[in-house]
Amino acid sequence: MGPTLRWLLNRSELRLRALGEFDEQRTVRWVHVSELTDPTPYLTGGELLLTTGMHTAPPHWDGYVGRLAAHGVAALGFGVGLGHEEVPEELVGAAGRAGLPLLRVPEPTPFIAISEAVAGAIARTQDESLTTALAAQHDLIGAALSPGGPRAVVDELARTLGCWVVVLDETGAARYAAPHASRRHAARIRAGLDRLRRGAHASVHAASLDVDGDQAAVLPIESQGRTTGYLAAGRSAPPTPAEHTVLASAVGLLRLDTSYRSAGREANRQKRLAVLRLAIGAHAELAESTADTLGVTLPAAPLRVAMLGRAGDGTHGGHGGQGSHGSQDGGRVEELLRAAEEHLALKQAGALVAPYDRYSLVVLLPEAQGDLQALEEVLHRVPGSRGVVSEAAPLPEVPDALRRARSVFYGVFYGRAKETARLVLAKDVVTAGLLAQLDNPGAYGWADSLLEPLDRHATRSKLDLISTLHVFLAHNGHIDASATALGIHRHTLRYRLDRITELLDSDLEDPTARAELWLALLLREGR
Repeated sequence: MGPTLRWLLNRSELRLRALGEFDEQRTVRWVHVSELTDPTPYLTGGELLLTTGMHTAPPHWDGYVGRLAAHGVAALGFGVGLGHEEVPEELVGAAGRAGLPLLRVPEPTPFIAISEAVAGAIARTQDESLTTALAAQHDLIGAALSPGGPRAVVDELARTLGCWVVVLDETGAARYAAPHASRRHAARIRAGLDRLRRGAHASVHAASLDVDGDQAAVLPIESQGRTTGYLAAGRSAPPTPAEHTVLASAVGLLRLDTSYRSAGREANRQKRLAVLRLAIGAHAELAESTADTLGVTLPAAPLRVAMLGRAGDGTHGGHGGQGSHGSQDGGRVEELLRAAEEHLALKQAGALVAPYDRYSLVVLLPEAQGDLQALEEVLHRVPGSRGVVSEAAPLPEVPDALRRARSVFYGVFYGRAKETARLVLAKDVVTAGLLAQLDNPGAYGWADSLLEPLDRHATRSKLDLISTLHVFLAHNGHIDASATALGIHRHTLRYRLDRITELLDSDLEDPTARAELWLALLLREGR
């Protein structure tokens, strides 16, 4: 903090006097001298402006003072004895109306004396701030080396700066907070960072956010070129430059913690991924022995196989077990992966969670009461996520169960995510058959378009060619059986089939054409 107006007024050697009532705690950032009628182009705000009023005519005081107040000038010091014997009453009135502090500077006090006093106070403040910052950094290092580790760093930072502090992990969840109640700010901070990312189309390097009326400084915690979390510190007043140095030091100390946790988490994921690769590669016995060697919990059979991912994140054709978690698109499923790894019920069940490809992850979990609910809860935590889960199967059948789940996941969710439940059973989708997968406007439009010539013919003829086609296809193209079912002569049926062939410009002897027409008829019936 720089010198205040009260500090200046208390400097007896300057003999300044306040004219009117105002906030004497207002800070003076610098001193500037000007006799211009409009000096604001040369000001940045927070200055004590000194003038003798030699070139400012009395009728212009309101406009002059108004411009200074609007520009954020801290105060106006008016020197008497040169242009004016006393401070004009019109100026005193204008300053009062504009809310601009006005000081009387007596003739014996040179303006340079005021400038030197303010500059000296600012220099001393900066020295004191630097000393305070160095002491705070020393205390933070001590906290980091204490048994409390990063939690102690956060507590010490909140105490030193007189603010609340929240540390978010890469998913935006509050990891540490001081005081504990400040965890409630995490949602607001996440929302603010999301807005900044959308606006900048890039990662956020540092930000100042309004959080529940407080001004929060938010700094990223980065490790190995990627953001692993955020440090947010908030209070009613923004941090000073020296306090920003303290915040940067705290980020450096917290980076060590996040790097350690990130490295440990990645190592555990690789172990689980190794076991998963063996299990889905039809190496059940080797998967069990490897799990024992690596200390990975392999849940007891029978097992459900669940594939979870972000619907619409990419195209299908994933590379099973490639573990492209570290690739350019690896972060897409990170939030969902963390949610599954940290879900209490899945942990207690001994579920094996591992990345599958850059769009999805796989969960092996024992069949038990509440197993599907646990998966639903994981998906609920990450907007836009979807999942498919298999029926329970012994460990040797896990590869087949995964193939079914994967087929349904990419076949159903990509292109139909908005119309599909968050979690579906692979068995239900398979049982519903092909028509259930075509229950969408595009398929119905295709069917109507294919059969449209027959619909148009029906408007000008009593001959029901749609029913004829349906019976013919239902009897696998057998003329005699179809004619009998329709109650007509086979020559009449042949005439109708020739007419259908002509209208549709399609060969009814072609198996593909017959399959498409049969599918179109079934879609119309189902609708």
